[in-house]
Amino acid sequence: MAELTAPEPTAPDRRPILVVDFDGTVYRDDSPVRFYAEHAAGSLPAEWRGRFLDLFEAYLERGIAAADRVADEAAAAVLRGSVDAWGAAAGLAALSGVAPAATEEAFLASRQYMLTAACQVTAVPALVEAIEKLRGKVRVVLATNSPAGGLAPLLERLGIGALFAEVVSGANKPEGLRRWIAAELAGREPGELFSLGDHYVNEIEPAMAVGARAGYIDRFGRADGPATVTAAVVEDILPGVFAWARALITQ
Repeated sequence: MAELTAPEPTAPDRRPILVVDFDGTVYRDDSPVRFYAEHAAGSLPAEWRGRFLDLFEAYLERGIAAADRVADEAAAAVLRGSVDAWGAAAGLAALSGVAPAATEEAFLASRQYMLTAACQVTAVPALVEAIEKLRGKVRVVLATNSPAGGLAPLLERLGIGALFAEVVSGANKPEGLRRWIAAELAGREPGELFSLGDHYVNEIEPAMAVGARAGYIDRFGRADGPATVTAAVVEDILPGVFAWARALITQ
């Protein structure tokens, strides 16, 4: 009988790590979040539903500045406190009396909608091109709070199923991302990790807090905190990502 031997230990992956958010980062189309808001508001009386969706559209158009034109202080507070459109829809749903279970069901329905041809959604071409250039030299990880169910076919529909070295679903940001970053940086310099996203608390602060790098897509001009690079669109952050990667790869 052949003797069993232990497998050869694999060398740790020491490549720089680029961790990328999904909603609002990999894609930025509003069709999915509009569907989410409309679905969440579906059970409301017509007047309440109309008010909900009008406020939501105002947020999409003007961001937190939309609150300045709202007389209802409770609704204005929701808009001011909304970090992104998904948060605005969820906050307005709660304010309108939509049950949490119905809001969660609306989110799952929006993910199914994203799999259909009716949903206008594409991955940001410049980001896809950048990741393709970095692959092999940088370990690119997709980290999202979305559950695993339905995520793989969605990535395939967007044509990015093979783009990432790893997909972390159900990431439980921000605390889950804090733990993930801590584990990935064990024994490494913090600057070897770059977090890219549009939600400051969820994606930027966990990286900046430990001395890592971060690119903040601040679509609505919230200026929630410091980042290595901040811009309204990801295209203007990518030069900073490449500069970070070059500095590490050439060391």
